[in-house]
Amino acid sequence: MESPPKPTEKRDTGRIVMALLIAAIVISVGAISFVVYTNSRATKSLTLPAIKAGDTVMMNYIGRFPDGRVFDTSMLSVGLNNALYPKSLTYSARSNDSYTPFNMTAGNYGQGGTIKGFALGVIGLQQGDHAIIDVKPGDAYPVLSQYVQTMELHQHIPVIEYMTDLQFTASFGTDPVVGQIYKHFFWGWNVVVVSDQMGGVYIRQDPTIGQVVYPFGNPNDLAKPIGWPVTVESYDPSAYGGQGSIGLTQDVSQADVYEVSGVDIDGSTFVVSSFNSTAGTFQISKSDSSSSYNGEIAGRELFFEVTIIKVTSA
Repeated sequence: MESPPKPTEKRDTGRIVMALLIAAIVISVGAISFVVYTNSRATKSLTLPAIKAGDTVMMNYIGRFPDGRVFDTSMLSVGLNNALYPKSLTYSARSNDSYTPFNMTAGNYGQGGTIKGFALGVIGLQQGDHAIIDVKPGDAYPVLSQYVQTMELHQHIPVIEYMTDLQFTASFGTDPVVGQIYKHFFWGWNVVVVSDQMGGVYIRQDPTIGQVVYPFGNPNDLAKPIGWPVTVESYDPSAYGGQGSIGLTQDVSQADVYEVSGVDIDGSTFVVSSFNSTAGTFQISKSDSSSSYNGEIAGRELFFEVTIIKVTSA
């Protein structure tokens, strides 16, 4: 006779639930630990050292004046786009392959470095940063007095002008002939040679009152307007003991400051850099290619928009 079946033992559901809860907690703790660890690694990889003095910095930059006009850039796309990036008066386009990222040593300014405000302005930035460095005039390009000239709105020049034979030939492109009429190489009005003796030439300048001339360039040139009108206001050949006097008025105003450029009698380019209505004067700041001096940039506040590409620690 078969013995009766043993009664089935009941499962302890409480213990099962507890085990599942413990397992879930263990898995959750592990997942949380992994996330924290992963995020910690990500944070460390994004935290880059700040640029310090002596570091080598590679960057792209756009140099602007306070009015937004670009005076220099390392980027070809900026150099070619005048609609989005209007250029300054003396901006000069370079060959396409010369637009490359700029390398500098942070904190190094003066001879062998950059201007002070720029060299110090990158310190504290990081690789990948996009920032604007505001360089005040005192930390930018200095003004050199030999390139600054004060001019009068109302000036007088002598009727009789003297020069050597060599100077005449270089200026007028021909040898002097007494009695011959020429166009003045700078003012553009008529002159006549009155004497040519012992290597020295005297010319008499013969403008007419009311005549308008453009000695510093053509402001009506649509492609590149430069200079301004100069009007002959008076003409007295007997003044100053026979040297004569030509009275001129220059059509320059406050609105022309850093808006008008020109070419001076010595062939140097310049910009109108200041205006003094009380004194009746204005200043022109010349540029000198031999020393890389730029009269438009000297003594002004500058803004450099930079993108830091690479930083190499000192």
